[in-house]
Amino acid sequence: MTGLLDPHKGTDLSDGMPDGPRLPVPCRVLLLEDNGMDADLVREHLLMIDDHDFDIQRVDTRHSFMDAVTAGGPYDLILSDFDLPDFDGMSALAIARERLPRVPFIFVSGMLGEETAIEALKKGATDYVVKLRMERLQVVVRRALVEARDRNELADKRQALAESEARLRFALEAGRLGSWELTLADNRLRVSAICAANLGLSDPDELASYDRLLAHVHPEDRNYQQAMVQQAVNNGSPLDMEYRTVWPDGSVHWVQVRGRAVYDRDGTPTGLAGVSLNITDRKKAEERQLLLLEELNHRVKNTLAMVQSIAKQTLRAAPSVEAFPDAFQSRLRALAQAHDLLTRRQWQGASLSEIAALTLEPHVHAGRVTVGGPPVNLTTGVAVSLHLAFHELATNAAKYGALSAENGRVELDWEIAKPAQPPVRAGKDGHAGALVLRWRESGGPPVVTPTRRGFGSRLIERGLAHELEGDVALAFDPAGVRCRLVIPLSSRVSPQ
Repeated sequence: MTGLLDPHKGTDLSDGMPDGPRLPVPCRVLLLEDNGMDADLVREHLLMIDDHDFDIQRVDTRHSFMDAVTAGGPYDLILSDFDLPDFDGMSALAIARERLPRVPFIFVSGMLGEETAIEALKKGATDYVVKLRMERLQVVVRRALVEARDRNELADKRQALAESEARLRFALEAGRLGSWELTLADNRLRVSAICAANLGLSDPDELASYDRLLAHVHPEDRNYQQAMVQQAVNNGSPLDMEYRTVWPDGSVHWVQVRGRAVYDRDGTPTGLAGVSLNITDRKKAEERQLLLLEELNHRVKNTLAMVQSIAKQTLRAAPSVEAFPDAFQSRLRALAQAHDLLTRRQWQGASLSEIAALTLEPHVHAGRVTVGGPPVNLTTGVAVSLHLAFHELATNAAKYGALSAENGRVELDWEIAKPAQPPVRAGKDGHAGALVLRWRESGGPPVVTPTRRGFGSRLIERGLAHELEGDVALAFDPAGVRCRLVIPLSSRVSPQ
């Protein structure tokens, strides 16, 4: 590295070009001079500077000087006489400093007192040359141009740096990224306002040291945080970690921290620097996603178990193998309808009236079925079970019962019964009372008690009673099938 910067090497690193003939540097000069002979004298001395190509624009009045300065040139140098018929050098200097502050301004005057010269320099003049000693003009101009070039390059770099820092701040703020710097010698920590806000703090000075930062790290994550920082310092590996923080209000949040160690010329680590990001929302989303996956896995298993049970029970109750497909597909469609409804409700359950309407809608529109009762909320499992039970009752009514006859009718109603009303048991989960549902058929063919229980009967009498922890009474009255369900109120079955 030092060899590349050795000033004794044959390469001139100031401009990156090898030794050899160079092209003259173009230099545009604004010359304020009312005397033509003095102007020619200035021109001759400028042309003696052999490594510059001067383009001189002469003006001799206040108006022409104002026009030239207002137009902006661009000029690399301004030379001005001190005394003019309608103008003075100090006024010209003031105008130039206001309009072209980065352009060197040199007075070239026949006589300039010491006090005047000092005042001119204080007000921004670069230098001055007395016309009786014009040989100094070459040295003064060369020095002024070099200094101006260096000064302007430094100003450009500072401006570029400021703009770069502004863009960086904008990017950090737009990305909600906080910046931080840690000095290892004294554990001093400097953080931005966003970095402090990521830990629930309004004042960055509250994180003035690494120890103060650790105080805000969750106790279970402190060892991990310190180990990751030490690893980044020892190995030079990128720092990338996520840990929990405890805010002043006691709430727990997550941050992601990234950074790198900083080393001196000897390779000794002196600090770390990086960014931080509040990832609490992302962590909560990940937790919700994991919960949804677990819930999905649970529901898929339950659904497959239910399909398997329906298949076994349907096959066992089917009068023939040929009758199995239609009966099985009908029950699968009922199950799918319930799942469609719950999906539309984002698996947050459904109301009892929605479940009843889903099953009996074709018959309700035909005026064959009446449905009514107070609003009741059902969880997903209860909703599916009741829908399957209503489907079995409706299917039986359409094939053999009231809905198979032209004048047959079905009434489905429900009410919330208080604990004092028999046969209501005490509610669960602090809920008192029960939901009482009644299915009544009338106007159909005379009902004959079946000699064996089919799938529908077993589903209602056994499966539904077990699933809902309620009482089920299914009666085959000659006037029409009757079914009464008494379901204790709970968090799964609750009135709105």
